[in-house]
Amino acid sequence: MEEKKQIDGRSLRGEKLYKATHDLLIESAIELLNNSKIDPEKVTLSQIAKNCNLSQAVAYKHFPDRMMDVYGSVIGKRVDEMLEEMRIASLQQKDPIKLLEKFVSIFTTASIDTGNATRIAYANRHILLREGKWFQRQPVDAMTDILKSASGLKDKPREIAKRIHFMWSGLLFLWISYQKGDPVYGAYTDAWFRKESKNIVSLALKT
Repeated sequence: MEEKKQIDGRSLRGEKLYKATHDLLIESAIELLNNSKIDPEKVTLSQIAKNCNLSQAVAYKHFPDRMMDVYGSVIGKRVDEMLEEMRIASLQQKDPIKLLEKFVSIFTTASIDTGNATRIAYANRHILLREGKWFQRQPVDAMTDILKSASGLKDKPREIAKRIHFMWSGLLFLWISYQKGDPVYGAYTDAWFRKESKNIVSLALKT
């Protein structure tokens, strides 16, 4: 029994160390991808490891598919954090529509905070989707669950959730296309993204 406890203890410590290292690498990647002195398209796994004082071997163990794994992990970690934030918000806010607006706000803010990491991951989403490294159903599922408690909806909760996801993804696409000084894409700033995303829920419910 004592031996089993020791094995279980080592296993638990190993899992915690692995997660802590994984999170450290992800945060290092986000930092480098948003460094204005570095071309985000040229950030490498070796740079990510060096930036947080870890070896290349450790980085490759965590991300065997290199940057595609990094992009998928950045998105996955942020989605998990956002859903946990939503879980906490749901304990405080009982109005499903206001909670849904909070959901959209959380996703918008997280995208802006992650910056170029979100932009590059989204640009590679076709590869990440194919390899199962991109979130697919979680946001729609979470919004559907929220809408199930709303009364007077003319459409089914999942249809409205999909509509919101579609509309928000359109705003996200324009935001990631932002180019400072461009006569068209220069308008799609962080502030624009925040402002426009606030209208999504009401527009989706009216459509």
